[in-house]
Amino acid sequence: MGLINQTIPGLYNGVSQQPDELRLDTQVTEMINCYPTLVQGVQKRNPVVNRATDLVDTNAFIHVYDRGAGDEQYIIVVEDGRYKVYDEQGTQSQDWVSSTYLNIVGAVVPRDAFSAVTVGDTTFIVNKTKTVAMNPATDNNGDPNWAQNFYYWVKRTTEIRYGENNNSAKGYDYYIYNNTGGLAGTNQGTDGVEIASALASAIGGSSTGSVVKKTVATGTYSGSDSWGDQASEAWQGTISKLQDLPGDLGFPGAVFEISGDEKTNFDNYYVKYNGNVYLETFRPGLANAFDATTMPHKIERTSSTTFPLSSIAWVDRAFGDIDSAPEPTFVGKTIDDIFFFKNRLGLLAQDNIIMSETGEFFNFFPTTVTDVLDSDPIDVAVDSNKAVHLKYAIPFNKELLVFGDKAQFILSSSKALTPKDINVQQSTAYDINSDVAPITLGPNVYFATDKSNSSIVREYFTVPDTTSNDAANITAHCPFYIPNGLKKITGSSKYDMIFAITGDTNKIYVYNYYWQGDEKAQSAWHTWEIDSDEVIFNIEVLNDNLLVMVEYPNGDTKLESISLELPEDIDTVVYEDSSSPVSSTIQLSKWGVPSGQGNVDSNRSSLILRDLRLSMSENSYYGIQVKRGSISTETWNNYVLSPLASLGDQKYPVVGNADNLQISIVSTINKGFKLNSLSWRGQLHLKGSRGI
Repeated sequence: MGLINQTIPGLYNGVSQQPDELRLDTQVTEMINCYPTLVQGVQKRNPVVNRATDLVDTNAFIHVYDRGAGDEQYIIVVEDGRYKVYDEQGTQSQDWVSSTYLNIVGAVVPRDAFSAVTVGDTTFIVNKTKTVAMNPATDNNGDPNWAQNFYYWVKRTTEIRYGENNNSAKGYDYYIYNNTGGLAGTNQGTDGVEIASALASAIGGSSTGSVVKKTVATGTYSGSDSWGDQASEAWQGTISKLQDLPGDLGFPGAVFEISGDEKTNFDNYYVKYNGNVYLETFRPGLANAFDATTMPHKIERTSSTTFPLSSIAWVDRAFGDIDSAPEPTFVGKTIDDIFFFKNRLGLLAQDNIIMSETGEFFNFFPTTVTDVLDSDPIDVAVDSNKAVHLKYAIPFNKELLVFGDKAQFILSSSKALTPKDINVQQSTAYDINSDVAPITLGPNVYFATDKSNSSIVREYFTVPDTTSNDAANITAHCPFYIPNGLKKITGSSKYDMIFAITGDTNKIYVYNYYWQGDEKAQSAWHTWEIDSDEVIFNIEVLNDNLLVMVEYPNGDTKLESISLELPEDIDTVVYEDSSSPVSSTIQLSKWGVPSGQGNVDSNRSSLILRDLRLSMSENSYYGIQVKRGSISTETWNNYVLSPLASLGDQKYPVVGNADNLQISIVSTINKGFKLNSLSWRGQLHLKGSRGI
């Protein structure tokens, strides 16, 4: 049969572990230390640049934020009991500062013990090992005996004239009964002030105006009058309606419970007389304040070198009681995550989502108990028939995506986010690797799932033209490529890249993707490696750089970085990591000839390759390595070393049966390359024919 040829328009779809005949032409068997793109071809990754030495403990919690002001970014490092801050260049902005709030409870490493979110120049940090508590100190609201204080108000008086020429006068009779039901005092008169004074004297109390007050040690006092109880009002601690209280009580600081009746539709509430009016308040004797030492703290940037950590002045309960204004559900629990959503500060605790008052990040209590306001805090449990432990919350598509350990939930509202309009529904049910925080890139969210020996990375998205969500497995074509036990995922929406590490090797697993409308034109997994005796224990994306935190064999830790922006001219870059050349490898797939349905390479014939040609940009330095089974290895370089000079594109005689050849593109010197496309020629033989 005559020669056939095929041109492959780049290798921009990275690694596939599917059988060779099922792969895309643009996929490969392995790709190490490369940067595949649709437009700029496949290039050598940028070199590692050292930024700082003696960085942190390898298990430290690290939070990075961008001020949005020029090039000012910061790296907050938290260890057990202390924290420090670096700038984006790895220069120390603030040395270690100790804090008891950062003391870890139990055998938890710092990386797993903290969560943080930054709003403006304030970073809110949660110690996930501390149980939130209320301050046990109670507040009597200025009226410690409110429930024992008996009040009798001479509400109405009358003057009934009688006798000869109406010379005599009388009024209603007013009665006060003691805690045994016996008559403690009575008076008849026409002047309310005089009546109140006389009754106060009779029962051993006091009076102001027409109001009598007595503190009752035990039991309950009561009162009545001779006009069908219409001329007086008596109560002790609790009264049915606010309208039943005198306009001028005369006893500032007095607290009363308004109990309501069958006609009212609100829970009990409390009012306090301030000398002029009654204001809504809280039931005396409650513990209303959080124990601030157990609540989230804040790190504020006050200057480029000062980042004090402090407790927060959380708003106390100011209205209602433990029923009408209960403690937030995070009290008595540890907090698992902290987030910011629609101008509310949010917390996750077990199966509850708790969010602050709108615009008032430090208030988790209602601002009235007589109504539910749109701005009131939100405290809602997820609806599931299984035990759920919520781990992470991420804003997603104008809603809040909440990850449990085995399910995902969407918190939404039809209009504004309010307590009356809140809705939480299970969206999907995927297991997650709870050690790895999901990330948002563009309109999608990415998260990891552990298998027995490998990891799945899923892309959570809204299904087009529906209100449903799904999570596609973006590792389906390379199911064993990423090991299990991932410790960190980060990404760049600017460069459409995802990075993942296990935290105990020298490898970074990289995913390049590119969308063209609703179609994903690129889905490329590959690997970046540094020296084999170094360990990458943390990564973060900051603007145009991937920050890489490395532990060296001698125990030193360093902050390093890899630029994510490809150079315009590869000849201007020295591709070296710590003086060692960046070594790149692309192991090509085994080619075949498409046949039949589905454009699948034929499995009924053999392809005898004759030659291979690469289309590279100028100043590319590379080699072609061919392994013939276990027999021999041949390498052809497109350059000479002494003096170093590129020979340009070559046609390489990769002769042999495609099934028996392992062809790789390699680059082991400190020069770069840019692969645009490649083409091969060969002859197709039937399986029964003799191949080479």
